[in-house]
Amino acid sequence: MYTIVIFIICIGILIFVHEFGHFIAARLNGIKVEKFSLGFGPKIIGKKIGDTEYLISAMPLGGYVKMAGQEDLPGQADEKEQSENDFSAKSVLQRATVVLAGPSMNIILAFVLMPIVFFIGVNLPSFIEQKPVIGWIEKDSPALAGGFQVGDKILKINKKAVSDWDEVITILTTHPELGMKLEVERAGEVKELSLEKSKDSKYAGPGYGGLLPEMAAIVGRVNSGYPAEKAGLKTGDRIIEIDESPVVSWYQVSAYIRSHVGQAIEIEVKRGEEKFKTTVTPVKDKAAGYGVIGIINRQETVLRKFDLIESIEHGMQRSIELTGLTFDVLKRLVTLNLSIESLGGPIMIAKLTGEAAQSGVSDLIAFMAFMSLQLGVLNLLPIPVLDGGWVVFLIAEKIKGSPLNKRTMEIAQTAGFALLITLIVIVSYNDIMRVFK
Repeated sequence: MYTIVIFIICIGILIFVHEFGHFIAARLNGIKVEKFSLGFGPKIIGKKIGDTEYLISAMPLGGYVKMAGQEDLPGQADEKEQSENDFSAKSVLQRATVVLAGPSMNIILAFVLMPIVFFIGVNLPSFIEQKPVIGWIEKDSPALAGGFQVGDKILKINKKAVSDWDEVITILTTHPELGMKLEVERAGEVKELSLEKSKDSKYAGPGYGGLLPEMAAIVGRVNSGYPAEKAGLKTGDRIIEIDESPVVSWYQVSAYIRSHVGQAIEIEVKRGEEKFKTTVTPVKDKAAGYGVIGIINRQETVLRKFDLIESIEHGMQRSIELTGLTFDVLKRLVTLNLSIESLGGPIMIAKLTGEAAQSGVSDLIAFMAFMSLQLGVLNLLPIPVLDGGWVVFLIAEKIKGSPLNKRTMEIAQTAGFALLITLIVIVSYNDIMRVFK
């Protein structure tokens, strides 16, 4: 019940912000707003103030703003004389402004919420405050090519002294071109090594290079229904060998599992004072494309708070990253490089909302920002019945010099509605199957 209540409140806020965008843009453009409803379906309560009836309706997963003349084509009102306050009486630019105001408000909300998250404080991996001793080096990475070794302690990057992983990560992420000189301490001797830019596009993005901190191979969580659970692994287990090779890092375990889809792996585990071996066979993760067994590492965290300026900087950066991630997922879906089975629907969103709320206010606000951003971006898709579909109609009207045929718009909207319902059915089915698994 707690999860459902939090979910409804969060979704209600996001929808209110979206519809308020349409509402305020309509009013600013002199358009009469007949109804402003939070939710769809039968009216629960309502009050008319001026020309507008404000409603709370039975179905909370939605909302709408009903404007005068919204269903009419410009100059072609069917049953009444067109008023200058009608939506259909306004110019293409004015109508486009009203349509785009909804998703724009959701995107703006995300950029407002994210700095608040950093100001309240975020839980970061505890290793960021530790001395920058290399715990693992990724295969085929710039770091491996540069001669770096596990155990090297990073002293300087481009002659700038660094004291912890936070400084190392900050420098690397802000210098995607790499091409850096690093001083490291190895067995009491100082060496100068180069971190060159990799030709592999995998490492061409912001800061990385393949250098990773120390991370013990301790299981933090075992996901239900996955091979690890069936093999008897439990939270707190330390993985000490994998296929008879000693394990020195969690990354070693992760890389090995990812590359052995469908192949039986023998794992030796230490649980308390007891040691035992078990066999597990990784399954392919349909979303990521690599092997998984359903375990997550135990990660110690520290609460880090930022001042106002830092919060704004980090919040803006994180929002931009999430925007890019959303477009990347859409691109992979369209190009069939990502299975639709990886998508989640209302059940999954509700579950994640509840988990975020239990993690703390900061995590809940961050999740709301992410959902608001996705709501804004997805509404811009050129699918009839979505805001992006309306923009397509308006662009076509501007090019054509006159409105599209009403029958054509109705057919397009019917097709768009059918597509949307199909997508909802699929993601809901995915949710139900996850629950049963």
